[in-house]
Amino acid sequence: MKISIIGVGYVGLATGISLCLKGYTVSFYDSDKKKIKSFKRGKVPFVEEDIEETIKECLSNKNAIFADNLKEALENSNIIFLCIGTPILPEGESDLINIKNVCAELRKLVRHEVVVVIKSTVNPGDYLETKNLLSSKNFSIAVNPEFLREGSALQNALHPNRIIIGTDDEYSKKILKELYSKFESPKIFTDPMSAILIKYASNSFLAVKISFINEIANICDIVGASIDDVALGIGLDPRIGRDFLKAGIGFGGSCLPKDTKNLIRFAEKNSLSTNIVKAADIVNENQYKVVIKKLTKNLGTLENKVISVLGLSFKGGTDDLRGSVSLKLIEELKKSGVVVKAHDYLSYEKAKKIIKDIFISKDVYAVVKDADAVVIATDWKEYTKLDWEKIKELMKGNLIVDGRNLLDPKLFKKLGFVYEGIGRK
Repeated sequence: MKISIIGVGYVGLATGISLCLKGYTVSFYDSDKKKIKSFKRGKVPFVEEDIEETIKECLSNKNAIFADNLKEALENSNIIFLCIGTPILPEGESDLINIKNVCAELRKLVRHEVVVVIKSTVNPGDYLETKNLLSSKNFSIAVNPEFLREGSALQNALHPNRIIIGTDDEYSKKILKELYSKFESPKIFTDPMSAILIKYASNSFLAVKISFINEIANICDIVGASIDDVALGIGLDPRIGRDFLKAGIGFGGSCLPKDTKNLIRFAEKNSLSTNIVKAADIVNENQYKVVIKKLTKNLGTLENKVISVLGLSFKGGTDDLRGSVSLKLIEELKKSGVVVKAHDYLSYEKAKKIIKDIFISKDVYAVVKDADAVVIATDWKEYTKLDWEKIKELMKGNLIVDGRNLLDPKLFKKLGFVYEGIGRK
C-alpha cells in the first residue's frame, strides 16, 4: 500500500511520518519547494518534538519520499491524504483556494482508482464543494479529521485517542480499515457529515470549556476567590473533567479560533444559531484585555511605561504565531503608548517580521531590563525556572501579571513582587 501526503505542515508531516513508522511507504508533496528541499536533508522548518530525528530514520529506511512535483508524489498511490491548510477569511469562511487547485491537478494526473482522504478541516459545505470537484469514477472520498496538538503532533498521530473515518462507499471503508489496522486506537466508521461535525464539535466544546473557566476566573478576581481551587473542584467531577480548565488570557493557535469562527459562520449561512459557541468566541476575543486592566490598576496611565511581554508563540513548545494572543496584547499596548519589549524561546525571529517598532530578543534578561512590569503571555515552563531575584534587580518596577497562572503567587510575594494572576487571590 503506497500513500501520498499533499500538504506538509504539522498535520501532513506528523500523519505521514506516523504511517512510515508503521511500515508504509509515503510520498510527501508541498507547493513550497524550499520546505521539501529542507525535508530531504532531514531538516524541519518548524518546531515539533521528536519529528526531525524520526524523519532521518524514515529517510534512511527509504520509506519517506519527499517529491519535488505532484505527479511524482502521486505515482502508484492507493491513498491520497489532503492535508492542505484552510485558513479563515475575515468574514469567517474557509479559504479553499489551495484545495481547489490541488483537486484540479488530481483530476488531470490520477488515472487509477484511489481513495482521497480529506484530512484538512472543512465544514459540511466545504466538503460538498470539495467532493464535487473530485467527482470521478477514479476517486473514492473519505473524511478523516485530525486531532493533533502542536508540540506533540507525532505522538498524537502514532497513538491517537480515536480514529474517525467518514465515508459513504465500501471501497474507502475497506482500504482505510486495512490502513489503520496497525493502530490500536478505537475506530469509528461513520458518514462524512458526522465525521466533520465530530471535529468541529470537539474543538468548539474545548473552546467553550476554556472561555467558561476564564469567565469564572474574572468573577474570582472580583470576589477574592481562587480559580486554582475552583477549577480543581470542578475538574474532579467526572462529568466535567480537569482538561482545558486552565484560566488565562485566552486560547490561540491554528485550530480552536479558526474552527469556532468557521462553525459560527456556517450556521449563520444556514439560518441557525450557535449561541454557546458564539459566546465562547466573544469571551476569548476579549479575555486578553484583563491584562490591560491589571496593568492600569497598578501602574495608572500606561503611556511611556516599559512593559516586557514574555512569550510570543500561541503556546509553549512551539514557534507557531498563528492566532497568538500575545500579538493582540502587544498591539493593544502599543496603542496605549507603551514601550513594549518581548521575548520568546523559539519564535523571536518570526515575530520580528510581524511586529515592528519593539525590542524582541531570545535573551529574557535583556527584555526585562528597566521594565515597569512583566507580563507572562505564553505558558513556557521555562519561565518558572528563571532567576527571578536577578529579574527583580533588573526591573525598574516590581509588577508581574501572570497571564497563564504559571508562577507561585506566595513565592513572588516573598521576593518583593506585586503579583497579579488570572482569578487568583
